[in-house]
Amino acid sequence: MPAALPFPAIWVGLVIALLAAMLMSLTLGFKLYGLDQVWQALFAFDGSETAVVISNLRLPRAVLAPLVGAALAIAGVIVQTLSRNRIASPDTLGLNAGASLAVVVASTAFGVGSLLGLSMSAALGALLTSFLVFAIAAGAGGLSPIRIVLIGVTIAGLGHSIVEMILTTNEAQLQQLLFWLSGSFVDRPMTLAQTGAPIVLIGAALALLLHRALDALQADDSTATSLGVPLALVRGGSFVSVALLTGAAVSMAGPVTFVGLVVPHAARRLVGLRHARQIPAAALLGAIYATLADVAARFIIYPVEAPVGAITAVVGGVVLLVLLKRRAA
Repeated sequence: MPAALPFPAIWVGLVIALLAAMLMSLTLGFKLYGLDQVWQALFAFDGSETAVVISNLRLPRAVLAPLVGAALAIAGVIVQTLSRNRIASPDTLGLNAGASLAVVVASTAFGVGSLLGLSMSAALGALLTSFLVFAIAAGAGGLSPIRIVLIGVTIAGLGHSIVEMILTTNEAQLQQLLFWLSGSFVDRPMTLAQTGAPIVLIGAALALLLHRALDALQADDSTATSLGVPLALVRGGSFVSVALLTGAAVSMAGPVTFVGLVVPHAARRLVGLRHARQIPAAALLGAIYATLADVAARFIIYPVEAPVGAITAVVGGVVLLVLLKRRAA
């Protein structure tokens, strides 16, 4: 649906909403902080307990959540376009599971422990999983949207099962990776954002470069080919973009689910179907959504904090049921 507001107003509104969400992330939690305390901690650090909590614990979360949300939202836009299926996402196609499995295997079997190594492992896992899903779907009778999702869900289940088996037999690695696999922004160092941000930027830039071809791919393959779209090249580049985005997000926060399902629908309703607008809108909406979900996770079962992945999964599950009901109607 076309947006009712002028486009400049939409972009300004999204940026302001993101900044407000990040400010909420800095001030709200088990302990509430004022704007003056946040300013003091960020720009006049005095070594106090308040300054340490804000700069070392709250600030990384306020940066990681938008980064991860934006990455997963852009990946969701691309996956839904490639599969021509509005209920597809990096989760339902098994990309999160593939990235998680790659990180666990890299850590347990090869001793990879560096942030860059885990990020590259996650990206490789997501890339291989995306090729596997589409290869099986193509070999099973064509790239039917329903077939792609069914194969993706199956591979996701297998991936999660293998992860559980590996961690069950490696107790030392279980303790090290359990916090990561829960899908959360708690206790993540700022170095994760510094490592993941360049990968996210590369994946997002690649997606934007392909925006015209992605517009054409929303139709059938014949139409896209008649418009001069090199299908194999565009799909390959799109797979790489999705892999980089999903892999970076998983390596920074673990499997935060359903962001890539929910946000693309909101982005299309807000700015329409053109990917030149849809991709940046999804990035901003995903950043806002993940940040607000992280803030909500601090209060859902207060004073204990819930994994942010649980919040996004509940919301995403409801949205998925609504979408499935509409498709069946």
